[in-house]
Amino acid sequence: MGNTKIKDYSEPNNKIEKGLLYLQHYGFRKTLAKTVRKLMGHDQEHYSYKQFLKDFPLTEAELEEQRNTHFDYNPVISIVIPLYNTKEQFLIELIRSFTAQTYPNWQLCLADGSPKEGLRDIILKATYSKWDDRIIYKKLEDNLGIAGNTNAAIDLATGDFIGFTDHDDLITADAMFYIAKALNEDPTIQALYSDEDKIDMESKEYFLPHFKSDYNIDLLCSHNYITHLFVVKADIVKESGGILPEFDGAQDHDFDLRVLEKCDNIYHIPRVLYHWRCHPDSTADHPEAKMYAYENGRRAVENHYKRLGIPAKVELDTHLGYYRTIYQWEGTPLLSIIIPNMNHLEDLRECIDSIISKTTYPNYELVVVENNSTDQLLFEYYKELERRNDINAKVVDYTQKHPETKGTFNFSALVNYGVHKSDGEYILLLNNDTRMINPDAIQEMMGFARRKDVGAVGARLYYGNNTVQHAGLILGLGGVANSQFLGSGREQVGYFYRSTCVQDLSAVTGACLLTSRQNFDSAHGFDEGLAVAFNDVDYCLKLRAKGLLCVYTPFAEWYHLESVSRGLDNDDQDKKMRMNAETKYFMSKWQDLYDKGDMYYNPNLSLKQFDYSFKSKE
Repeated sequence: MGNTKIKDYSEPNNKIEKGLLYLQHYGFRKTLAKTVRKLMGHDQEHYSYKQFLKDFPLTEAELEEQRNTHFDYNPVISIVIPLYNTKEQFLIELIRSFTAQTYPNWQLCLADGSPKEGLRDIILKATYSKWDDRIIYKKLEDNLGIAGNTNAAIDLATGDFIGFTDHDDLITADAMFYIAKALNEDPTIQALYSDEDKIDMESKEYFLPHFKSDYNIDLLCSHNYITHLFVVKADIVKESGGILPEFDGAQDHDFDLRVLEKCDNIYHIPRVLYHWRCHPDSTADHPEAKMYAYENGRRAVENHYKRLGIPAKVELDTHLGYYRTIYQWEGTPLLSIIIPNMNHLEDLRECIDSIISKTTYPNYELVVVENNSTDQLLFEYYKELERRNDINAKVVDYTQKHPETKGTFNFSALVNYGVHKSDGEYILLLNNDTRMINPDAIQEMMGFARRKDVGAVGARLYYGNNTVQHAGLILGLGGVANSQFLGSGREQVGYFYRSTCVQDLSAVTGACLLTSRQNFDSAHGFDEGLAVAFNDVDYCLKLRAKGLLCVYTPFAEWYHLESVSRGLDNDDQDKKMRMNAETKYFMSKWQDLYDKGDMYYNPNLSLKQFDYSFKSKE
């Protein structure tokens, strides 16, 4: 059995030849544009950002209402900016984006490291020759570099909160208002960040909006998704030691990690409040231009783990500016792999053979939970499996223990029984129609599961045709919950690389879910009232309610030939009735959470499409 050939589910194609023909016909620029769209998961035309801005404009009436709003708490928000030979047009536009603010209690702290005089005159021009006392300007004797100049600006700040912008970018007229509004609604907030977009060099076009997740530490360790606009309590900023020059090029990433480690309440404003000017020579457009910045970013993330006492090394990902964490825990605790099964001998055999023949994780047991099978060959295979000396495997018969369930299917009950009969400190729930792809898939998932703040870990799963079946679940997406990037190509990275980044999400699928026994027991296992639908989502939400994270890692890859085991739920009326009943029960437990919206999915994005398309006006 150990030599059984594992099927290759990839489809034969000649992508190189196809690409060359497209290049020959359309030329380099169109071919490059098409390739980028495809990789980002937008091969088809979608609702554009330009149309989004037309459908959801910031009106003068809204701005006037903001100007007339009176808050009980009126914090001063100091924005610090290092200046260096700033172009006149950009500096004027920057200053005027502040003087146009609807919330007046801001302070602009400008530390000028330019070799020549002149920027003060530009600032005066921007304020129409009448100096605004909220602008604090200091001409530095020497250029101290981006870190030193920023720290000099921090020294000028006297506000309650300190924020950061670049010297040629812009903020929206309502940026300070929404910061003040959030702080009035929750005075315990210690740090805030907003969504952002890009603006061209002529200040005419807005594009590439980044609609972000709420605070997501594992995504932040994958890349600096926070960037702008970022505001932190002043005492935390000043106690942090400011910007460190040894992380030049990734100084923001290092700073964000250091200060956020000290924060308990981090708030995300799901609105574009920042326009990032896109330079032709910026690392955003030419990521290979500043390799030192990516190495410094890697060190920044690795130092974060060192400060937390987590044994991990960080590597550059294949995509520049993105990082992969590899945990280096001591020992290999026993992992119980729980596989519910009914008939489907070949599926089960291939699943188990893929693990035995590939996995690099040495300490595991296989626990097959038998449920109502009738295939005699399967029972012979069970005996063969348990007789093998090279693996640790056992078959536990759920229907023998619970004869009253003969002829029924309850995934939650099968999982709970399998866990009860297992011995591992950690549990991997696995469908019998899965196949391991990369040998370190289990090792990868175990790395996250051994963190104290992690409750469950999920993997990147593919259908047999190499399209994405699971990349982490979003609440409310396409119904109750669905996978982000469902059906996208295996090679597609998704919106801001979200398909191929480690990140925290609200839930992961039970088809391949790793958790600790301690967390499983504390959450009282799977809810047996959810026999088929949403039991995995329910389990993850119970963990989230305990303050634990659910992590999705794309570096653990599996095939999942979904519906081979059980058939589709809409095959007959009984299944439809069961689905409706379980949906009603599930929503009765978690309606409050759904009313708030998934914290890891931006409300400016569509819940009807799986590729992070922008929401459209109804």
